[in-house]
Amino acid sequence: MRKLLGTYLLFIPLALAMGARLSAQDRFIHNMSSIPHFANASYFSFKDPTKIGIVSEFASAQANQVSQHQYAFATTYFEDYDFQLGLEYMNTKLDNSGFNNSLVRLSYIYKLNLDNNWTFYPGITTGYAGYNFDFSNLVFSDQIDILSGQVNTQTSDPMATTDNMGFLDFGASFMAHNNYNTSFGLSVKHINKPKVSTELSEQVFNMDMLISGQFAYEMNLNKYQQGRLPNYSYLYLYNVVSKQGPNTRLDLYQDLTLANLVIGLNEHVSGLNGFNLFQVGVSAGIKIESLDIGFNYSIPMGKGQLSTPSAFEIFITFDLSPYRLRNRKDFSRFY
Repeated sequence: MRKLLGTYLLFIPLALAMGARLSAQDRFIHNMSSIPHFANASYFSFKDPTKIGIVSEFASAQANQVSQHQYAFATTYFEDYDFQLGLEYMNTKLDNSGFNNSLVRLSYIYKLNLDNNWTFYPGITTGYAGYNFDFSNLVFSDQIDILSGQVNTQTSDPMATTDNMGFLDFGASFMAHNNYNTSFGLSVKHINKPKVSTELSEQVFNMDMLISGQFAYEMNLNKYQQGRLPNYSYLYLYNVVSKQGPNTRLDLYQDLTLANLVIGLNEHVSGLNGFNLFQVGVSAGIKIESLDIGFNYSIPMGKGQLSTPSAFEIFITFDLSPYRLRNRKDFSRFY
């Protein structure tokens, strides 16, 4: 009986708090070096691909709080009109709480060829986000017979309802890259600062704008194909700095490509209440013709250990581009 009461006392405020936190701060995935368009939609256009992919993450923190995150995307290039379309879907679910968040975004990116082997991609994004609070599967205090401990199926608790809310969202971005080793970009999400409210709480939240800058650089570690490294060996550095409300976040990625094998490290720094390293991850992946598959495992660090979950994330992408074999023959991101 105490366990059931504890479930009621814990997950109701937890779900509400989670809803408030997610309405103020965006969710990040951990494989952004492999899927950079998550941070900046203009990266859908990098090398004009036709791709589909999925990311699945399982995160767990203290008190056995488990959340699941699913992200899927599809993108294609319209060569005759010089633009790219990207479609994204993301779902976040907090187990045993009734909390569920879904997001759908569509991006349009235009391609501009500049001088000196540089290409510029401005883009716009529109999306719809929905939050769902379904407490009907939880056990409430009036369902418990205190004499026998038996749980009844009916409750009159007003919290045992389903509450839904949703909003339109808009963003803009750009990205530029050369054909050798460098790319950079800037994105702004929640330009309209959508309002988020729920009948379960009198509070109204406004989504803060998320401003994010990206920079990537690739180094050829075996340019003359000599030595012990594989002929196609690269070090890829991808950095993202983001600002949303009072929080500044820095994500650093270092990926070592050894032919079709990729291994990497990533570090995540939060500027909330002073800059601190709150999460560190290790990753690995393999490229097999049109298939990329990999994983990332992240663990909390420092001051963030109490509130930051450990996370296991796996991703799979399929490159369906007509010239994918030519673009992937030496495993560089830029060639």
